Amino acid sequence: MCGRDEFDAFFRADFPPLVAFLCKAGFEVETARDVAAEAMLHALEAWPTIEEPRAWVRRVAGRLLDTPDPEARVDWAPIAEPGDDEKLSALVEPHGDLIELLATLPGQQRMVLAWSLDGFTPAQIAKALRVAPATVRSNLRHVRERLRRHRAAPPEDQRDRGR
Repeated sequence: MCGRDEFDAFFRADFPPLVAFLCKAGFEVETARDVAAEAMLHALEAWPTIEEPRAWVRRVAGRLLDTPDPEARVDWAPIAEPGDDEKLSALVEPHGDLIELLATLPGQQRMVLAWSLDGFTPAQIAKALRVAPATVRSNLRHVRERLRRHRAAPPEDQRDRGR
């Protein structure tokens, strides 16, 4: 892909879903916004070489979250567009209970599920995260089992697990 107009269109279309993806992966909204903005900045810099931008920015965002030195991160945030908060709320709010439950999952399971909820196939997730497809399928199977157990538990047990 190339061209500033193409990047602008991608940014406008994918920034709110990228923030929602990071929230589904278990991060607070403000952290998700900061990391999404930084990943988009990196995408702008690398734009002419990026073949799969949706996967690329999610992979970069995951790496940024793993950066041990917060001082090494770029201090940049996009200018908010009118309606951005509404778009983000529309993407995150329907998943509020799910996001709370996801926070209880181990890191790799949470990340694999966030990718899956974002519409990526196990093969695409494996490629993006550089893990074996069998690992992705195994993580998804463990998540499904955990969700089944959660649904089968009495409501008071479900509340206790979220704490």
